[in-house]
Amino acid sequence: MIRYTLKRMLWLIPVMIAVSLLVFSLMELAPGTILDVIEVDGMTEEQRMELIRLHNLDRPMIYRYGVYMINLLQGDLGTSDHTGTDVWAEFITRLPNTLILSFTALIIGSVLAIPLGILAARKARTVIDNSVQVFAIIGMSMPVFWLGLLLLMAFSLYLRWLPAGLFEEGIRSLILPAVCSSFTMISNATRQTRSNMLEVLQADYLRTARAKGVPEKVVIRKHALGNAWIPIITSLGTSLSNQLAGSVVVEQVFTWPGIGRMAADAVRARDVTTATGVVIMTSVIYVLVQLSVDLLYATVDPRVKSKFVSSAKKAKKKTEVSTHARRETINLDPKRKELLLAEAKASFIDEPEHLVHVKAQENASSFATRKADDLNEKLKAETTTAIMGETFESAIKKYKKRSQLGDIVYSLRRNKGSMAGFIILSFMLLCFIGSLFISWDQITTMDVMNRFARPSFRHPFGTDDFGRDLFLRVIYGTRYTLVIGLGAVTMSTIFGVTSGCFAGFYGGKLDEFIMRAADVLASIPGMLLGMVVVTVLGQNLHFLMLAVSVQSIPVYVRMTRAAVLTVRNNEYVEAAKSIGLSNFRIIFTQVLPNGLAPLLVTITGSLGMSILTASALSFLGFGVPVPTPEWGALVAGARIHLLTAPHMIMFPGLFISLTVLAYNLLGDGVRDALDPKLKK
Repeated sequence: MIRYTLKRMLWLIPVMIAVSLLVFSLMELAPGTILDVIEVDGMTEEQRMELIRLHNLDRPMIYRYGVYMINLLQGDLGTSDHTGTDVWAEFITRLPNTLILSFTALIIGSVLAIPLGILAARKARTVIDNSVQVFAIIGMSMPVFWLGLLLLMAFSLYLRWLPAGLFEEGIRSLILPAVCSSFTMISNATRQTRSNMLEVLQADYLRTARAKGVPEKVVIRKHALGNAWIPIITSLGTSLSNQLAGSVVVEQVFTWPGIGRMAADAVRARDVTTATGVVIMTSVIYVLVQLSVDLLYATVDPRVKSKFVSSAKKAKKKTEVSTHARRETINLDPKRKELLLAEAKASFIDEPEHLVHVKAQENASSFATRKADDLNEKLKAETTTAIMGETFESAIKKYKKRSQLGDIVYSLRRNKGSMAGFIILSFMLLCFIGSLFISWDQITTMDVMNRFARPSFRHPFGTDDFGRDLFLRVIYGTRYTLVIGLGAVTMSTIFGVTSGCFAGFYGGKLDEFIMRAADVLASIPGMLLGMVVVTVLGQNLHFLMLAVSVQSIPVYVRMTRAAVLTVRNNEYVEAAKSIGLSNFRIIFTQVLPNGLAPLLVTITGSLGMSILTASALSFLGFGVPVPTPEWGALVAGARIHLLTAPHMIMFPGLFISLTVLAYNLLGDGVRDALDPKLKK
C-alpha cells in the first residue's frame, strides 16, 4: 500500500510538468498579449516598453516558461499579470470555498443516492423502480447552469427563501449551490448503486444468509452493500473530482467566490500566470482525489487490499499458511488419522450390487409406460396444433436466428426508453431540417417595440430583450447543438480509437508513450482545458467542437486499447498475419471490429455529455460568438432577465435537456442490447 501511494505521488511530478507546459504554451499561443488587457489610452512608449520588460515579453516563450517553472519549484505560483496579486495567496483564499461547496454536494449526493439506488434495486421493475430511474436520467440530462437558474428563480426571486448568491449569509448561501452541484452526482450514483445492487441481490450467499435467519436489514447493509461498494465509490469519487475541477459553471451561476471563477476570469483576461497556476493546482487536486478513491477501495474491500501487498509478503504469508497446515496434520491424534484414512479408502469403492438390481427393475418398469407416453405426446401435439393454428410459424419467426446488428435493432425496438429517445431525436432532426429554411435576417432582426413578449400564438416561445422571436432562434440553434454533439464525438472517436488501436496492437514504447500522454490529458479538468483551447483558437463552431472533443480522447484511448488487447492474440489475427496482410489492415479489419461493442456504448453515452459541455462553454462565454443563437448562449443572455422574462431561459434549456435525454435513452438501449445479461 505504501509503495503504491508513493508511486502515485511521484507520478504528480511529470504530470505537473506536462500540464504546466501544455497550458503555458496554449496561453502563449492565444492571440494578443496581456498588454491588450492592461494597456490604456495615453500610455507612452516608455511605459509600454517597461511593461514588456516587466512581463518578459521581449524574451522567447521557453525563457518565460523556464522562469515560471523555477518559481513553481520554489512554491511560488507567480504574480497575476492582470491584477498584480499573488496567485498562490488568492488560490488559497478561494480554495476553502470550493472545498466546502464540493464536499457539501458529496454529502447530499451520498445521503440521497445510495438509499434511492438500494430502494430501486429491491423494488426492481415496479412503479418505484421506474420512478427512480426516470428521476436519475432526467437529472443526468439537465444542464447544471439551467438547473441553477431555475433554483434561483424559484427560491430566491419568487419565494425569497434563500439568497441569490455569494457567501454572505453562511449556510443559507450554501444551500442552493450545493443542491445544484449534487443533482448530477445523485443521478449518476443512484444509477450505479441500482445496477450493482441488482447483481449482488441475486447472489447465492444472500440466499444463504436469509436461510440462516439473518435480518433483512443486515443482509442489505452488510452483505449486499458491502460487495457493491467499489463501483459506487468510483461514481461518487469521479463526481467529486469533477466538482472540484469543474465547479466553474456553478460558481458562475451563483457568483460563488471559488477557484473555478478565478480560472475563468484569468483565461478571459489572458492572464497566463494565473491561468497556468490555477490549472496546475486544480490538476494536482484532481489526481489526489483519484488517488484517495483508489486507496479507499482497499478499506472497503479486502480483495483489493491484497493486490497492494508486495510479492515477498505474499510468499511469506503463503509459507506460513502451508506450515500451519502441516503442523495441524502432524498433530492429529491416531484415531483421527485412522478415520481420515478410512474415508479416503471408501471413496474408491465401487457401487454396491443392490444398486444394479434397482436399476434393472427401473428399466423393466419403464418399458410398460413407454407406449403410453408416446401416445400422450402424439395426442398433445395434435391438440396443440389444432388449437394454436399458425402460432408455430409466428414463434419460429420470433425466435429465428438474427445477425448481430439485427439482434441489436430488435432489442432497441423492444426497449421503451430507447424508442422514446428515438422519437425525441427524430423531432430534433425535424427541427434541424426546419432550421435550414430560416434565414439569418429572421433571427437577428430586432423589434424593440415587442420586447419581452410572453408566449402567444404569434410568438410560441415569446420574444427576447431585443424583440426577436425566440421560437425561430431556438429552432435555428438546433443546427449548432446537433452538429456540435456529432462533430465532437466524431473527432474524439477518430483520434482516440486510432491511438488506442496502435497502443494495444503494437505495445512496447509506443503503448507507453500514448498511455502516458492520455494520462496527462485526463489529469487536466475538461472544462478548464476547453476554455483554454477556445481562447487560443478562437470562438467559432469548429474550434468549439475541438475543445469539447479533447476532453473525451483519453476515455476512447483506454477503451480501445483494452478492447484490442483482448483480441489481438486470437487465431484469426494470426491467420491474417500468416497470409501477409499489413498491420494497418489487420487492426482496422480484423481486430477493431471484434472489439467494437464497448466502444458503441461509449460513443452513444458521449453524445449527450458533449452537448452539455458545449452548452456550458457557451454559457460561460467561450462558445460561438453572439448573436449566434446557440442554446447555451441563449440561456446566458437571458439570466439577467429571470424576474421580468422567465420564458427566455425556459425553452432553450428545455431543448438542451430533451436532446441530451434522447441520447442518454438511446445509449442505455444500446448498452442493454450489447449486454448479454440485460438482453432478456
